[in-house]
Amino acid sequence: MKHSGYKKHSFVTLPVTALLISILVVGCSSSNDAAAPTATPTATPEEFEAVIPISLPVAQDKHITFANAEKSFEEIPQTAWLNVQDAINANPVVDIPTTIVVGPNTDTTIEQITSLLQMEYQLWNGFEQPPSFAGLVYNAQDEAWAEKEWPKLAAKLNLTDNPESEIPRLRAGCNFTSDVATECYGGMSVFFPNTLAGFAFYGVQSPYWSQNSLEVGPISQVTHEYTHIVQFAQWNGAELQPGENLKSESAHNGMPCWFSEGQANAIGIPIAAKDLNSYIQGRDNSVRRRINQDSGAKPALTDSTLSAKNITSFLYGQDASTCYNPATNGDWQLGYSVGYAATEVLVAIGGPQSTMALLAKTASGLTWSDAFHAVYGVSWEEGADILGKVLEAEYAAKPMDH
Repeated sequence: MKHSGYKKHSFVTLPVTALLISILVVGCSSSNDAAAPTATPTATPEEFEAVIPISLPVAQDKHITFANAEKSFEEIPQTAWLNVQDAINANPVVDIPTTIVVGPNTDTTIEQITSLLQMEYQLWNGFEQPPSFAGLVYNAQDEAWAEKEWPKLAAKLNLTDNPESEIPRLRAGCNFTSDVATECYGGMSVFFPNTLAGFAFYGVQSPYWSQNSLEVGPISQVTHEYTHIVQFAQWNGAELQPGENLKSESAHNGMPCWFSEGQANAIGIPIAAKDLNSYIQGRDNSVRRRINQDSGAKPALTDSTLSAKNITSFLYGQDASTCYNPATNGDWQLGYSVGYAATEVLVAIGGPQSTMALLAKTASGLTWSDAFHAVYGVSWEEGADILGKVLEAEYAAKPMDH
């Protein structure tokens, strides 16, 4: 998914390098007794059940509940940030083989990137995650280098036999003039047909990934894109449905767009924020971003129509079969702001793991409505109504402003 970023510039030189963290993978084997031949039984397909490491429905005993969320709306951002930190600290470390390649002029470090990824690996302990993860990291100055480096990396990691077909995704997070990248700011998570490995292109907005100029919004692209990878991974083991070629397509069919990008921000930004103040700043830069009315297709909401009724209608009525094309659906952009704010409420109420449990239940065959009820213990209709009221209060207090 493209990660919406910020737009400023400057460059620091760093070496091209890569890191590999190893994990032991334990396999299973079976054997057959040499007994008299018997009739081969007809195989009965087992129903797929995605693993969920938390108890459901989540208890309504945290500081924020569906019952008090509207009146306690001002405390939701702090509670959500704390819930993410608590979940990370409560979980054991997870080792996932990780390869990060950074461009020669890209102002960040592998340690900065992998430290954020490690926290997210830990957060999702017990959920399905990719067996390995890799990222190609480049700023505008290194974009042309990245186009040459990508086929070599794809071959080394055995990701795809057709790396050239992914070049448009590599370029998607950058602006170009006369076919030369002038600024990068966005990332793209990628799944490939013949592997469960996760991968992301990371277009770096300079200098905001550097140690001296680090900002939560831009650097959270690291964890935003990995959240998408974990979203897709909930469908690992599930059969592709007619018309689907990738697990990412299964995931898109299983959740509305506002949640796809909303969860990626509601998880990615608090992981990247070292303290509450930096979280609030990074959060407000997304949640309060003015709704673009000139993007082609008109969005369902405007800055001045953020009423409970309109927000609830947007959340409840979004069609996953049509909302994923920004060219024909103007609501895509709302996932980064309104969708983020809605998912943040769910993180405050049920903890961050509840949001992935929602996808695991959907991957296991439940409808979105049934999955929501299974996870939160309230109907999706009631939940959407409460979310609309909470967000109306939030936007009345702190309107869209930039």
